[in-house]
Amino acid sequence: MDSAGDHGCDLVLLPEMSLTGYRPSAAVALDHPSVTELVAATAGAPAMCFGLVEADSTGGQPFITQLVAEHGQVVAIHRKAHLGEGEDTDFQPGAAAEAFMLADANCVVAVCAEIGTAEPYAQPGAGLVLGPSAPGLYGDRRRTDADWRRGWDWWRGSVIDDAARLLRRDQVLVVSTQAGATDDEDFPGWAAVLEPGGTVTAELPDWREGTLIVDL
Repeated sequence: MDSAGDHGCDLVLLPEMSLTGYRPSAAVALDHPSVTELVAATAGAPAMCFGLVEADSTGGQPFITQLVAEHGQVVAIHRKAHLGEGEDTDFQPGAAAEAFMLADANCVVAVCAEIGTAEPYAQPGAGLVLGPSAPGLYGDRRRTDADWRRGWDWWRGSVIDDAARLLRRDQVLVVSTQAGATDDEDFPGWAAVLEPGGTVTAELPDWREGTLIVDL
């Protein structure tokens, strides 16, 4: 957040599950101290879009949630409506994404698998599509640069294809993806800005952790 503020950024976009990690057992409520601390941190800094496993107050399966905060207040909550492969055994879907204003831009959130669905792009007036992601690289663990490159190429190609199909002429897609290995899963770590037709106008060079600073 300090670095983003130093660069004059309006928004920090963090990946899906960025706060809690990708485990249903790590679910927290939206009034958890770690959540409220991040929201409060936006009072004198850029806005932030971050992800967590959200506990269901009724005792049901948790949600995959992205929370957007600006000026120390929550301005949008999106619970992933279109779950990815295998996620429906551990999580429940939320409602379809709705557009919201942030830093004078009309935005909508499309979490990971939702990047490939039409609903977020169809929101009236939504010009900036935020794509926080954490796509697992299934199969054998990545042990060489070539292994990581194949996973990164797959995810990059998938998002480019989705952008080519779905982005309207007045929209931009910004993607932020979990990077590296956990104890049981690998993530491809791509951050990028895409324009209509699937054109990549800015991106990190590979699967490693990094920060992408862009002027839209």
